[in-house]
Amino acid sequence: MSRRSFLGLSFAAAVTWSVGEAVPASAGAPGEVARLFEIRGARLAPQVFPQSVASGDPSPDGVVLWTRVAPEAAGAAGGRVAYEIAADETFTKPLVRGVTTAEAKRDHTVKVRIKARALKPWRMYYYRFIVDGTASRTGRFRTLPAPGAALAGLRFGYISCQDYTNGYYTALRHLANEDIDFVVHLGDYIYETTADSSFQGAQVREIALPGGATRAETLAHYRALYKTYRTDPDLQRLHERFTMIQIWDDHEFANDSYGAYDTDSDDEAANHAPERKLASVRAWSEYSTAGARFDPAGGPTGALTIYRTLNFGGLMDLVLTDERTYRSKPPCGLGLLDKYATAGCPERLSPSRTMLGTRQRDWFTDQITSSTATWKVWGNEVMLMQFKLFDIYLKQLFPHLYEGKAKSDGRFSVFFNLDQWDGFPAERTRLLSSFRNANVENLVTITGDLHSFGAGYLRPDFDDPAQDPIGVALLGGSVTSSNFVEMATFGQGGLIVPPETELTWALQGSNPHLQYFNSAAHGYVVMDVTTSGITATMKAVRSIRTAETPELLTLRKFRIGEGRPSLATVDRGTRRLGNAPR
Repeated sequence: MSRRSFLGLSFAAAVTWSVGEAVPASAGAPGEVARLFEIRGARLAPQVFPQSVASGDPSPDGVVLWTRVAPEAAGAAGGRVAYEIAADETFTKPLVRGVTTAEAKRDHTVKVRIKARALKPWRMYYYRFIVDGTASRTGRFRTLPAPGAALAGLRFGYISCQDYTNGYYTALRHLANEDIDFVVHLGDYIYETTADSSFQGAQVREIALPGGATRAETLAHYRALYKTYRTDPDLQRLHERFTMIQIWDDHEFANDSYGAYDTDSDDEAANHAPERKLASVRAWSEYSTAGARFDPAGGPTGALTIYRTLNFGGLMDLVLTDERTYRSKPPCGLGLLDKYATAGCPERLSPSRTMLGTRQRDWFTDQITSSTATWKVWGNEVMLMQFKLFDIYLKQLFPHLYEGKAKSDGRFSVFFNLDQWDGFPAERTRLLSSFRNANVENLVTITGDLHSFGAGYLRPDFDDPAQDPIGVALLGGSVTSSNFVEMATFGQGGLIVPPETELTWALQGSNPHLQYFNSAAHGYVVMDVTTSGITATMKAVRSIRTAETPELLTLRKFRIGEGRPSLATVDRGTRRLGNAPR
């Protein structure tokens, strides 16, 4: 059955058919089409496909396939690109074939949505692209289970925050060797800056943007970032081995961004950057593995909708949200100490403030409360749990801040970061209360952004430790982006960060729902999901500073039981990673 798809500027016009059926006339003359699949091996795959291949957003009978063709190779082939899918790596009996184009208007990226009756649910398949006789490296993907299928288990890894300049992707090298079914990327796939002294002060790898820029402002800048990141061999291999399900966070556009606003100055009017936002969205749509349709007519905040749900039979629903496009502005101002290490302000508590926007919030609430899957896993970009420090701990960690000041009762607190859900407490309470009222069971959030590992409980009222939890929150460390310990080492805008062990002690004292916190490591989390529980294994690498393969360590292993929310430590792992060489 042939299918033609044209999904906006990020997708190519494509003709796909199942092998054994007649080749659609729209694909071209039979002899011409046959030659497109001939492999003559005249050039090496990286010469023709410099960013290799990738897949994403699977369905029970399909997937999104992606590659980028070198401009000179695309020109020599008249822009024509063939692709094929098979049940094994030999491709002796391809199941699905198709033809499309690589064009300059999409930066020679190729992105096609495959949907074919030859593909069966919850199967592993192999794919490749062919241009002018040269085949790409082989990728593989797993389709989704059939709707409602009784799945015994699945395994996936999740990652976030991979600042190319701050280190090598040694964590991804290890993740590519894991026995998992797919990968979830929770955002900050790229960083829009290349030499920001506040968090990129320990340059390991440099990036050169067009015109010598150090911050992405244009479509050419954002495309250059993706092209550079995608040349990393460890990232390429991860994409080749596993389907990646992607959402964005802030750095795909600008740090702490909201809507079409960056936060690069204290002047909100100057920060309004609709053209820059639209350029960043277009580049993401071209280079991500997401199947969302890009329509520039929708403007900077309506050109692409990335929130969606992927159903893994009756075992798990993966619900992904967009926490950048529809959010309210920072509640207390745009200054550094208005957003970070702040006591907050009355506006923070306003019930009108929103992280998700009305439409997405209603959709998300329905997705969670109506789900019949055993597990409801929320792919959530920023820290959901309350995250603050009481005065009594602040005095011990930052005594210089209290010199000459009057004594307090020790219960005054500051929030670490109002860019997180702590800047939207009314909406957070509304969501978690609605889940409690609907008797939602087995809710687990997976989160990145904070460049730290952590685990704890979800409560509608985080200030009431006696309140029964309604779910479990997991926090995954960054792949490379600077964590708290690195910020202490390299400097973060003049702020002093205390040792990791002392900070963990203080955080747990101020946040009783927080069961574990580590901001001294880089790595990923592997989720082993069964009907009886989820085992979450937090893994870290010894070093990101060199390209050599480092030791892989287990930081913690948690068991989340089915039914009443429970979080049990089953492996305490490495105790002193923060003191080890990175």
